[in-house]
Amino acid sequence: MSLRNLSPPLVTLAGVATMAGLPAVDAILSTTSLAALKFINTAAFALNVGAVSVPGRLDGQQDDEMRKGEINPSKPNANETASGVYGRNRCRTLVDPSGWAFAIWGPIYLGETAFIATQLLSSHADVVIPGMTAPFIAANLMQSLWCASFRPSYLGDGMKKYISAGMLAGTAYSLSLVLEAGNAAAAANPAFQAWMLTPFVIHFGWVSAATLVNLNGSLASDSTSSPRALTALGHSSALAATALGVGVTVAMSAPVYGMTLAWALAACADGMKKRKAAHSEHDEKILGAAANVQRKLCLAGSFACGITALYTALL
Repeated sequence: MSLRNLSPPLVTLAGVATMAGLPAVDAILSTTSLAALKFINTAAFALNVGAVSVPGRLDGQQDDEMRKGEINPSKPNANETASGVYGRNRCRTLVDPSGWAFAIWGPIYLGETAFIATQLLSSHADVVIPGMTAPFIAANLMQSLWCASFRPSYLGDGMKKYISAGMLAGTAYSLSLVLEAGNAAAAANPAFQAWMLTPFVIHFGWVSAATLVNLNGSLASDSTSSPRALTALGHSSALAATALGVGVTVAMSAPVYGMTLAWALAACADGMKKRKAAHSEHDEKILGAAANVQRKLCLAGSFACGITALYTALL
């Protein structure tokens, strides 16, 4: 069965099973050899890369435009013609990062590929492998399920439009456990080079923000959603992203997480500056004013996350 043909109930069931089964998988893998764990990590990452490469996702047009150079991450204001994460609904959502923000996927996948190669070819990561493998498997499975659900057939009326946001939330939670495993390994063995997990921390931060982007876009995809509801969710999401960026950075001593949220919020602020007007004059009267407030919230949040990250890094 093709990834693009997985039904909403099946994707939902697989996601729930992955999260619910995480403790059991962790227990089973606790008695597994390091060599086997490294192979499992490699296979899980390969599954993720394969799933991401399957065409047909809602962000496909934006990806195509970035590859063609129509979106240049080094020139945020140049030739920005991408439809955004939710195509025709871009003008309705208040959480829509500018296209340059998605360039962050490059360092994430390059860094994670380097980690996978390193854990296969050396013993530098051996101390963290037992604790990170189960959540790493879950993160890759959940992101693969997001690839299956982030498609036009899931949008519109009904609850299925929120499945993709749920899959991203599960990805973020799983990656938080990878970070926890890294912190535990560093505490137990000072020789462990915790910077090796930097790509996973960036990934954690980005999918935390992407969950909120996805949630807002899902609501915007429903033509019956009122501009008041979109405004409330948009403003709440900006505040939630700021709280996550500050709170997680401090609680988990993860300045890279805070900087990633600062990046995401800055991109969302820029997105509000470039947004197109809603098709409905009534909707635009509300959403246009809300977009100005949203931009300020995102800028303030980006500053708060950046300052917190800098402070944490210097402690």
